[in-house]
Amino acid sequence: MAPPPQARVLRCCRCRLFQAHQMKKSLKWTCKACGEKQSFLRAYGEGSGADCRRHVQKLNLLQGQLSEVSPRSLREPLNADEENTENAGPVWAEHVRLQVSQQRLGFLFSIPQSLVL
Repeated sequence: MAPPPQARVLRCCRCRLFQAHQMKKSLKWTCKACGEKQSFLRAYGEGSGADCRRHVQKLNLLQGQLSEVSPRSLREPLNADEENTENAGPVWAEHVRLQVSQQRLGFLFSIPQSLVL
């Protein structure tokens, strides 16, 4: 009985989306979203197809959440009277929530530095 096909998590250099592709001998692959042909540079994960698809969903969701937080709001300093996140406003609370989410997900898989702000 043949082993199940293995998959690999890749990231497109053009549209920056994570995708799951079956492993093959060729190091060339085509993005399913934008059609860009590219060579394999880095795998963000390997395993069964189902595991890789779940990993891709988590990575793309995390990337989308990070892109929603405006970079300007992250650079604003927190005032001394705003130490509690409930009083700091919705933008700061969202930033703190995303940081906690990153810490929780970080031990499950490595988050590429290009995703971290």
